[in-house]
Amino acid sequence: MSLFPETPAFSSSSMLRRDHWLISLRWFAILGLLSGVILLKLIDLGPPNSILWMGISGGFMILLNLLYLSFASRKRQLDMLSLVTLLNVQMVIDLLLLTFLVYLTGNEESPLIFFYVFHIILASIIFPGGFSYLYSLLVIILFSSLLVLEHTGVVAHTCFFKEIHLSEDFRITIAIWFIFTITMTASAYLAQNVTERHRRVREKLEIANLKLKEVNKTKTTFFRFAGHEMKAPIATIQSTLLVIQEVLGETVDERVDGMLKRAITRTESIIDMLKSLADLTYGSLQEPQKFQHIDIHNLLSELLVDISPNADRKNQTIRYEAINKKTEVEGDEEALKKIFSNLLSNAIRYTPENGEITVKLRRIDLELEISVSDNGPGIPETEQDNIFKEFYRTPSAHKQVSEGSGLGLSIVERMVELHSGTIQVESKNGKGTRFIVRLPVGEIL
Repeated sequence: MSLFPETPAFSSSSMLRRDHWLISLRWFAILGLLSGVILLKLIDLGPPNSILWMGISGGFMILLNLLYLSFASRKRQLDMLSLVTLLNVQMVIDLLLLTFLVYLTGNEESPLIFFYVFHIILASIIFPGGFSYLYSLLVIILFSSLLVLEHTGVVAHTCFFKEIHLSEDFRITIAIWFIFTITMTASAYLAQNVTERHRRVREKLEIANLKLKEVNKTKTTFFRFAGHEMKAPIATIQSTLLVIQEVLGETVDERVDGMLKRAITRTESIIDMLKSLADLTYGSLQEPQKFQHIDIHNLLSELLVDISPNADRKNQTIRYEAINKKTEVEGDEEALKKIFSNLLSNAIRYTPENGEITVKLRRIDLELEISVSDNGPGIPETEQDNIFKEFYRTPSAHKQVSEGSGLGLSIVERMVELHSGTIQVESKNGKGTRFIVRLPVGEIL
């Protein structure tokens, strides 16, 4: 798995902007270092050799930063790997130079050791996740190695302040004040920079969210308007076709009769789709006061009575198993009817003749569990993740029943979720399907 996911936060263009930002920060660090060298020279504080090497380090950093800038400003844009490598090289070299400066200013006595913190903060801003921990480990290794080298006599200790008492020498006070000022300024800049970036990103997200809500509201209004306006004329066409079919009776030509039947079937499919589109917007403009106490046992009993003629036509058996405990939930009665009528209709549609459908209602802790099972062809495991997507129909379902919009289960899932419930499917190819709906017994907040 890649350490840098392909997201806007870690794209090539984003990493290039961070590279330019790091280069800009380094110019300020160089300015601070050279200003410190000049100040130490003016107040005659510190070994001359250390101050000389500090100045040389500043010049070396200028050359390095110019080199980094030339790489980052190339006309041919660097790829992601090259940018990451360039940024890591810069960070590591900066830490090595800082370790050298810490050595020049007294190692464990050096006030510059706190500048390591800035590099860890920069690593957390520039790189994802665990990079800041890797750089903190590198800092520990570098500083620990320097201590070991000094205390084993491999390198000589630099006594930057010699025998001076810190509270008695005004030069020390000036030096500490200078480092303190740089530290506070850098901390404020980094904190403000991170906060400002976060604020800008949040504002963009909020604006995008508002636009999406507006688009969704427009889509919802259009669906409802279109469904309402189109359903009436299509229903009129269907009624006219039925009247024509009835008037002509059996005397009509076979081809005309076939055309009439197909036209009636298509108009019925269009009306069903318009109803589904209207149901698809359920919850977008839902009024909270529509939720009321609903007895799921009574609701299922009524639905089974209404839907049983469809099962009878295919000689199917419907078994209903219910508990005697309280089966009330808070919900929208029409929506709950649509949920279970859809599941029952699908079970009847895809269960073969003489098949069996089982509906179970039971209570588990603070939830009601309603399951609808059949012994139909089942749903292949490879297709189960997609069945709740809008307009999706499995190839096996399409072969068995040509009609259908593919909206039914997506509508069911949305309505279940708006009742703070869950729905899942259990199925094996050739061994039937079981849909399980769980609804909370308590009030919906």
